[in-house]
Amino acid sequence: MLIQAEKITFGYTDKPLFKQASFSINEGDRIGLVGDNGAGKSTLFKCLLGIEKPYEGQIVVSRNVDKIAYIPQSLPTDLKDKTFYDYLLEAIPDDERDYSAWKVDVAMEDIGVPQEIRHFPLANLSGGWQRMALIARAMLDEPSLLLMDEPTNYLDLEKIFKLEDLLLNVIKIPYVVISHDRKFLDKCTNKTMHLRDGQIICHKVPYSHARTCLLEEDLAAAKARENEEAEIERIRAAAKRIHIWSAGRNPDMDKRAKAMYTRANQLEAKKTEVYIAAKREIDFNPDDIRPKVLLRINNYQVVAPDGRVLFKIPEMNVKKGDRVAILATNGVGKTQMLEALMRAYKSPIIDSKNNVEMRFNPQVNIGYFDQHMAHLPLHKTITDYIQSLGKTTQEATKLLVNAGFLYKKHTQKVSELSQGEKARLAFLALKVGKFNFFIMDEPTNHIDIDGQEKFEDAVISEGHTCIFVSHDRYMMEQVANKYYQVKKGVLVPVDSVEPFYKEVMAKKDIMTFETKQSKGR
Repeated sequence: MLIQAEKITFGYTDKPLFKQASFSINEGDRIGLVGDNGAGKSTLFKCLLGIEKPYEGQIVVSRNVDKIAYIPQSLPTDLKDKTFYDYLLEAIPDDERDYSAWKVDVAMEDIGVPQEIRHFPLANLSGGWQRMALIARAMLDEPSLLLMDEPTNYLDLEKIFKLEDLLLNVIKIPYVVISHDRKFLDKCTNKTMHLRDGQIICHKVPYSHARTCLLEEDLAAAKARENEEAEIERIRAAAKRIHIWSAGRNPDMDKRAKAMYTRANQLEAKKTEVYIAAKREIDFNPDDIRPKVLLRINNYQVVAPDGRVLFKIPEMNVKKGDRVAILATNGVGKTQMLEALMRAYKSPIIDSKNNVEMRFNPQVNIGYFDQHMAHLPLHKTITDYIQSLGKTTQEATKLLVNAGFLYKKHTQKVSELSQGEKARLAFLALKVGKFNFFIMDEPTNHIDIDGQEKFEDAVISEGHTCIFVSHDRYMMEQVANKYYQVKKGVLVPVDSVEPFYKEVMAKKDIMTFETKQSKGR
């Protein structure tokens, strides 16, 4: 056993994030730690790292654990001026660098770092390469245990496949990973810890299987609770009848009725705990739209900011109910395409002479989701923001509560929210806007699994029309009903996403050079 947590309780407010929680981390464990945003997953990591100390219970670390490596959600700002190579070299002790520097080159080869970026400052690299630098550094530290907080965020599919390969075939140490990527969890974990309602529930299986087990346990608990409540009601009813019959004239019957009431109260106090999910709504309520063709594109060229042609779109017609996933590796220009669509929405692109066209039906009302959520007003409170979209204070309060924002958070500024909370607020804004066509860039990046599933259900069940870019394989497979892939510089329709996966898998060992300046996505 590497770590044993015994009945730990911790929180920053009166309500603990986890209470009397117990679990263990053992040799060979590849643990997925899952839970809603704000449940306390990152805080639990801080407790394991010794940054925070539980105010009840204890965390016992085995003497066999020499070092715990931690991969945070983003690169610390004080590291951004370091080059990729120098940052990894710091993992080698000073007195060993003369004869052990080769380990840095091996680590960079393992994760596929191109030669041309090895001496670039990390600040100039994309978020994906910064994440890979953190992972490589953790490998060089040779820890006894690895903790990873959302390692797939900002990674394109090539890097996600590469990370999966590293975890399954190169990194041989136990690890705990916080992730909302269901495919990643199913592939790379053998144990799941659900953190909810302050409790940690462990299953020695990957996420999807563990979730099924948890649902079955919830159903069994609900059934047990139902039977218990029926028994309590039966005993109380019987006690009441006896009390009425006795009417104070029969001490034995009165004593028996009192004993039965006591028994009912004892059963009440010991009723089976039943999990009740917090109410969170993701419902876009789109405006109705009758025309079938909502977007028409012909002979359009997607270009980079410097004027380079990234790819061509010979023809693309989006009809009502189409849910289109754009497939391409990073740097190809997916985000540039979405930005071009937004420009065409404001001002249709029509060049009759060259037969170039990109225009929306006049009845289209677009809701746009930017993966960086740059459109959110950081200086406003979340209530003020929803009110600015045409809602009264009372309406804004109700909407925010239904979206999972506690009342005490309603006066917080948008800038003070976590990334997951900002994403939830952005989705709420889409709902308030009553749009009928959605353009979304990595919409599930910062949403917990429960939120992802509600979002996916809303998009599918309500027949939304959308074009989206995502590296979330589960979302692409569940939500999209049409796929377009960039092949040899041309966007063409394809039947499924599987061939694209195979192409990306074939490229995972030849990752492309990508900096923030050259990034095209």
